[in-house]
Amino acid sequence: MTAALPLLGQPAVEDATPAADDMTLWSVTTILGALDKPAILYWASEQTALAAVHSEATWRGMLADDEPGCRHTDAATCGTLKWLRDARFRKPKGIRSATELGTLVHAACEQYALTGTRPEDVDAEVRPFLDRFDEWLSRFGPSYQATEVAVFHPDLGYAGTADGFLSIDGVRYIFDIKSSRKSLDSQGRPSRPYPEQVGLQLAAYRWAKYAAVWRPRRAEKFRRRYYLLSPDEREMAVPVPEVDTGLVIHITPDACEAFPIVCDEAVFEAYLAVQDAARWVNQTSKTVMGAALEAAS
Repeated sequence: MTAALPLLGQPAVEDATPAADDMTLWSVTTILGALDKPAILYWASEQTALAAVHSEATWRGMLADDEPGCRHTDAATCGTLKWLRDARFRKPKGIRSATELGTLVHAACEQYALTGTRPEDVDAEVRPFLDRFDEWLSRFGPSYQATEVAVFHPDLGYAGTADGFLSIDGVRYIFDIKSSRKSLDSQGRPSRPYPEQVGLQLAAYRWAKYAAVWRPRRAEKFRRRYYLLSPDEREMAVPVPEVDTGLVIHITPDACEAFPIVCDEAVFEAYLAVQDAARWVNQTSKTVMGAALEAAS
């Protein structure tokens, strides 16, 4: 596969401008945004609670400056409520967001996998994650076939980027890397990734039709990500490598474990149901309600 897929590992072209003959394919991660995520709701509520506890002087000052007559019931008209509500969008100064940290951890692990040489230019926050990943590599000795594989299913209208393909003891895996600052969950147990999302994600990638051997192009609109696919790119594409199952590699500052993930055709059917739901939420639902009825004169 290494010879057949020589260009894998290249970063995508972001904010690409679609050409007239491009297909626009939904990103798998955007599609999975239609799933209910209780953990995200809990996290967002926690951010508001932390802002209320740790920034009392700030919100009390804002409260005193609110417009006279403000009833503090609507964030659209009350600055204090809006500030508390939007706490989840702010990050403390000098602290990376989980997404930013995950991107750096992912890049370091990918570089290690592609080159076989451990990157030593990572900073102090990323280093413990790379240490744990290094230890996991020593334990299992995976053989990498490819990383950062953009995959496409033009017939079903989706695309995405798989973290890669590897083999351990003769078992072929499509894998995804997840990282978390929290080594323990709220019950004090080792934290784990959420199978309800990663299972669908890996199934979508596994059962896609084509893999890119070029630098993929992505665009974003209304906070939704899309992949662009030209006729020439489709002609260059190769089949997605065959695998036996999926694997999620979960890295924290204290541990790195890999969990097998079933991503067979039954799971793929579940993914397609979520894709239908995403299409309803983001497209079809916008067309079903007409104007308000008017009484006959």
